[in-house]
Amino acid sequence: MRILMVGPGNNGKYGGAFYYAFHRRLMNGFVRAGHFVFAFSDRDTADYALGVRALGRHLANKRLIEVAKELQPDVLLFLQSDLISPQSVETIRRLVSGIKVGTISIDDIGHPRPAEQFRRLLCCSDYGFATTGGGLLQSFASLAPVAFVPNPVDLSIDTNVSYERVRHDYDYFFAGHQPEVDKRWEMIRELKRCLGDRARPLVGGIFGKSQRQSLSGAAYVKALGRAKVGLNFNRRDGDLYASDRMAQYLGNGLLLASARRGGFDKVFDEEEMLFFDTMNDLAQGLERVLHDDKLWRVMARAGREKALKTMRDTVVADFILGMLMGEGAKEGWSFSSHVFMDEIT
Repeated sequence: MRILMVGPGNNGKYGGAFYYAFHRRLMNGFVRAGHFVFAFSDRDTADYALGVRALGRHLANKRLIEVAKELQPDVLLFLQSDLISPQSVETIRRLVSGIKVGTISIDDIGHPRPAEQFRRLLCCSDYGFATTGGGLLQSFASLAPVAFVPNPVDLSIDTNVSYERVRHDYDYFFAGHQPEVDKRWEMIRELKRCLGDRARPLVGGIFGKSQRQSLSGAAYVKALGRAKVGLNFNRRDGDLYASDRMAQYLGNGLLLASARRGGFDKVFDEEEMLFFDTMNDLAQGLERVLHDDKLWRVMARAGREKALKTMRDTVVADFILGMLMGEGAKEGWSFSSHVFMDEIT
């Protein structure tokens, strides 16, 4: 198939510092599955207008229509697209007979801005996909059929296998770019209080008033290989929502520690992931698995193997195309209970 994929490009944070972003993983998955992908960035195209996106909006819409007319794609797929209008989508439908249109949200659609962004193009799409599931995702099904997709693992990007490494500099790892008031930094502080000096942390990002150690790009991926456990701390837990660090940690062979209320205990079991309810619970779990150097490695390996079966780039890409083309999910898709269609449609 020919896929015209509209999303983040290379400008700003999506340059080399964030080369492991979702859209590159998904694009790689489509290509590995045998499809052609034309990557179009509405943001980068708009930036050509003197770097002012408000002025470049018209340029981005005009150029996308031109590309679609020339390429005649089978699928038009939007990923976090801010600038393309529903009117442009309808124009493309008239120019490209039989085209299927999908939109993907990788932010928490429980928040107003990502929800509105998702809703704006979902209304003119054949199918919508989000890294949020549950009843929250179901509430969007009146606009179009919707389905949960996990953040994909991509072994060309996730190049470490931490559980195979002999020596590690750190016992647990977390990196983020949230402001100091974000609750996750308090979670880190509480975990450090619980563990004391019994475990070695590596924390990257804004943490406290004096520490501003940032990790990104190749330095970030390299650091993943030096740690044993990755902390899957999200802005909230529930509805299977997780940031892309979940796939990054799993793909790089760390044992993932994840809040039980997130919902991934329905897909991963206790031998594949370290689940917790409170920071004290997490601290006790970390001490248990780290005390036995073999245990955390066995769990990390099992978690990565499960992730490759359920979250690999080609698996996610195949699911998205299957739903868009009306073929449905392949047998064994682990998130079938998070596919929603309004009864009227």
